[in-house]
Amino acid sequence: MLFKAKLTIFIFAFAIFLSSGYSVFAQSRSVSIMPINEATQSANSTSSASQAQKEIDAIKEDITKPEAPQEKVEIIDLFKSRPAEELKATNFMAYLVQESVSAGVPANTIVLILLLPFLATFFALARIVVGFTTMEMLVTIILSIAFIATGITIGAILLSAIIIASFFSRILLKKLKIMQIPKMAMSLLVVSFFVFITLTLSAQLDVVNVTQISIFPILVFILISDKIVTLQLQRNYLETVRITIITVAIAFLGYLFLSSTYIQKIILIYPEVILILIPLNILLGRYFGLRLTEYVRFSSLFKNGNK
Repeated sequence: MLFKAKLTIFIFAFAIFLSSGYSVFAQSRSVSIMPINEATQSANSTSSASQAQKEIDAIKEDITKPEAPQEKVEIIDLFKSRPAEELKATNFMAYLVQESVSAGVPANTIVLILLLPFLATFFALARIVVGFTTMEMLVTIILSIAFIATGITIGAILLSAIIIASFFSRILLKKLKIMQIPKMAMSLLVVSFFVFITLTLSAQLDVVNVTQISIFPILVFILISDKIVTLQLQRNYLETVRITIITVAIAFLGYLFLSSTYIQKIILIYPEVILILIPLNILLGRYFGLRLTEYVRFSSLFKNGNK
């Protein structure tokens, strides 16, 4: 119990350090280097323009929302680099994408739909070839999308609070002799309280702007705590920590993949690249060799076997 308590405190401190450090780094990038007098004189004249630019940048970063009208025009201009005015065998997917955008379907929605299979294939690669033990595929993908919807700063803060609350609730409810479902409901109560406190403190301390966060990504983060608690009941403490860290790391890589504007442009202009996933997944499905982690794990056996 003493070791578990120390490990919980370490996770709590590391999560706070990571969240606060990233927040400070993000704020430092936005600090102006103009002289104070010059910045004061130009503040009133540029405040409205900077606010509008911040709103546009926020929309561009969050592909879970429809694009702004100005960005819609930029996307239509992007299609001119590969026009698909007539349906052909070589451009049928590009034709469908451009027709969908012209009909009013948000381009961000199309990008997100077409990129999800890439995340699933990356998850399969991490599980089958690398040998990482993670939570379910759906949990990892949803985490990546939730990071996109909330932003990485507030997403990291919320996820840290939820992970800490999940481990804390396990310690509190472990000796409570009740049925499993009511125990899960009480665990969700603890997690919801932690999230509420986290949002309140973030707003009061002005760590991040929480006024534009939708309830749905927050609910996604809260519901993921159910998976963490379930994992704790099936695995020991150290395995739960390791699996949670690996799952969050893969989800963060998925966030970087989804938020790349270069990848978004490629999938809009050349949506046929998604077809490469068919043979790739067939190859993954027929892979029965050792995982990369198993080579590391049994490296001593390989050395002794060669002697």
